[in-house]
Amino acid sequence: MNQDTTMCINIRLANRGDYEQIAELEEVCCIDPWLPEVLAYSCGRPDTTAIVIEFHGEFAGYAIYQLAGGDQAGIRVKRLAIKPEFRRMGLGGLLLDDLHGRLNLVRRTLVFPVRESNLQAQLWLKEYAIRCTEISEGYFDDGEAAYIFETYYGEE
Repeated sequence: MNQDTTMCINIRLANRGDYEQIAELEEVCCIDPWLPEVLAYSCGRPDTTAIVIEFHGEFAGYAIYQLAGGDQAGIRVKRLAIKPEFRRMGLGGLLLDDLHGRLNLVRRTLVFPVRESNLQAQLWLKEYAIRCTEISEGYFDDGEAAYIFETYYGEE
């Protein structure tokens, strides 16, 4: 029997219709989930963008990032999550690749703050050769430290 093993994956800009699904996934994945109104406000800012990954037409995850300018020009990942049933399929890595592909000569750094308690995310980023460059005490609103992971334009 011949099975179609082709994966249909689509990464696109999020739209307002996605915020409810993003908020639902936030509830599952995040210690401090954003409400749909906060998502709409944050993603409506000119320096912030949300992207969605779909697997066979179904919402599978998202990333929200902020463009930083000035001396610290780069991309700061605010959120990245994959639905539990789609984990371990490489979709998070595809989102990460997409974000890395947005780096250029002007925005040279991809910065990914991760909660000190989120060992799973820390290990996942290390799998992609993204290094922890510093620990920022009290980074999150609840006082938890962040491990700041970074990769640079031109690094693979």
